[in-house]
Amino acid sequence: MELPVGGSMPEHDHGLSQIVLIPVAGTIELHHNGQTRTLQAGASAAHIAVGDRVSLSNPGDAPASLMVVASPPQFVDRLASWPVA
Repeated sequence: MELPVGGSMPEHDHGLSQIVLIPVAGTIELHHNGQTRTLQAGASAAHIAVGDRVSLSNPGDAPASLMVVASPPQFVDRLASWPVA
């Protein structure tokens, strides 16, 4: 997944899928469980449990990329139906 500079993804859940976010490039702010964490390539990853709500933003000065692992993979189908921002 890529987020452009200043881009964001609104608060959402992942249905029945657990998610692992692995930053590949840039900086991502993850809003999860009432806290904000900064994810940076090579330094951090995040686990999102079933039912948790999250939002993401890119506060950096370069595009950010994340590897998103969904298990089970049904969330990927849901994400594909979202409108392009």
